[in-house]
Formats: sequence, C-alpha cells, structure tokens
Amino acid sequence: MDEQLIQPPDPDTLLEDTRAFWRQMGYKLINESISSIDEMAKQVVGIASILEGLYFHAIAFTDLHGKVTGNILWIYVSPLALLLVSLCAALVVFFPDHSRLNINSSEACKLLYERTVRAKLGALRVASIFLVLGVGAIFLAVFAYLKDNQKF
Repeated sequence: MDEQLIQPPDPDTLLEDTRAFWRQMGYKLINESISSIDEMAKQVVGIASILEGLYFHAIAFTDLHGKVTGNILWIYVSPLALLLVSLCAALVVFFPDHSRLNINSSEACKLLYERTVRAKLGALRVASIFLVLGVGAIFLAVFAYLKDNQKF
C-alpha cells in the first residue's frame, strides 16, 4: 500500500521550452550588456556634471571668500574633487579598446568582449562610488557652512 502512495514526479514536459527561454534571455543579456553599461555611464556623467556645476555656483556666490583656510578648506573642495573623479571614471567607459580583434576566432572575440565588459563595468563602479562620496561630501560641506554661520 505504501508503494502506491509514493509516485515519482511527472517529468517536466516543458523542460526544453524552459531551456530555450533561458538561452534566449542569455543572448539578450550578452547583447545588451555593453549598451546598458554605456547608458548608466551617461547618467553618471549627467548627474556628476549637474551636481558639480550647482555646487561650484553655490560656493562662488557665498560669503566664504577669504574666510576658509586650513582643514575647513578641504571640506569645501572635496565635493568638487570627488565629483571630478566620478566624471572622469564615467568618461573612461566610453574610451574604445584598441585591441586587435581576430574575427575568425570565436575564442578571441569572446575574450575581447569579456575584457571590454569587465573594464567598462570597473570604470562604472569607480564612477558610482565617487559619485556617492561626492554627494556625501556636499552634505558635509552644507552642514559645515550652516554650522559656521550659526544657522544649524
């Protein structure tokens, strides 16, 4: 009686369709990976540029001229430096790889593609990290400004 209750599961009739679906998703992922990294780098360039411009103009129109010296100067300069590093790292994503490609070798194409994606992704990560640090430095600079002017 126990043998009748335990039955092996039915084989997955859609197994081949499932495998084909995931292969198709893999192809799509590979085909779109470089363009999605490039698009994200464009966003970082835009955000870093806007933040740097706004911060620079905000500092230029404050009453800090001649009052900032020593360590406090680094608080006000660090956002510009961090955002500039972020901007430069994001721009590196767009520099072409000048490696020679042997189109007749699938292995050479694969290696070049993987190296290109790895380099672009690394530059995008650096850009993103410095963008976050730059935004944090802006908040620190705003806090220091408000504290020095007794507004906080």
